[in-house]
Amino acid sequence: MRVTTVYLGGFGRSGSTLVERMLGAATGWVNIGELVDLARSVAPADERCGCGQVFSTCPFWTSVGEVAFGGWTAEVLDRLSAGQRAAARQRHLPGLLAGRTPSGPLTGLRADYARIYRAVAEVSGASVVVDASKGPALGLALVGAPGVDLRVLNVVRDPRAVAWSWQRHVERPHATAGAEEMWRIPAHRSAAQWSALQLEMTAIATLGRVPSVRLRYEEFVADPVAALVTATADLGVPLTAADLPLVEAGRTVLGPSHGLSGNPGRFSSGPVELRRDDRWTTQMPTRDRAVVTALTLPLLAAYGYSTTTRATAATTTSDPHEARSTR
Repeated sequence: MRVTTVYLGGFGRSGSTLVERMLGAATGWVNIGELVDLARSVAPADERCGCGQVFSTCPFWTSVGEVAFGGWTAEVLDRLSAGQRAAARQRHLPGLLAGRTPSGPLTGLRADYARIYRAVAEVSGASVVVDASKGPALGLALVGAPGVDLRVLNVVRDPRAVAWSWQRHVERPHATAGAEEMWRIPAHRSAAQWSALQLEMTAIATLGRVPSVRLRYEEFVADPVAALVTATADLGVPLTAADLPLVEAGRTVLGPSHGLSGNPGRFSSGPVELRRDDRWTTQMPTRDRAVVTALTLPLLAAYGYSTTTRATAATTTSDPHEARSTR
């Protein structure tokens, strides 16, 4: 069985969760969240799936584990974690691009991910799986996985909006062992990581031997259906407007999904509002805006973003953390 996988790559807080869920709601598609976290945090901590149930009791993930491995045993989870560490961390990207990564760990990792993707397709009945793991190295490591037709969708957002989002206090409802917040990082670090990851995504697109398309989150928010129709056509897995959830007056309706980890917005279902949010232009400290702009300047112009520290109509966006149910 061959399965097509659309891998969402880029930097966190760029809107990939909402893009992932819109794609996962398309006819014949299914989204699974950040699969990279399954073995390293979701299963060990028995975190909540996007459906609201904890991982160990979610019927979907239980079935996927049974089909793929006969169950999510400690041995399977340890092997997945070890494979990711040995062959798919950021420092492995140069070797992956040059084809010099040790074959043993890489072969095992590809085989395990292929089994998961095929099991997801079998359990869900979908033909396209959307994995929002985001890490460029993991995405490239999976090129050549047996029976997997991998495509990469790079979701990018204005780095100043991203940096502002990374500084906010955001509750992490996935946790089952008390209250948790998502990581927070300073503006200069966010800018450096945004630039590094985008350069890596560019390298994958040009040297990685995998179909790759960039989607600006700002364009997605302005017209989600048109943006996804164009992006999927460019990836070679075309969707029509009729395949995607209807968006009217900045709202769409999304059912529950089984996405793992990532943005708290994956727990919202029913009517979901896409709100424009340019608060970074007034609430982000002037120094932070200037630092992020300076550190990301070469890519801002290349991606069509304003190179000043002020927002324009073209760069105003909705915050991925603000997509919420309106019920």
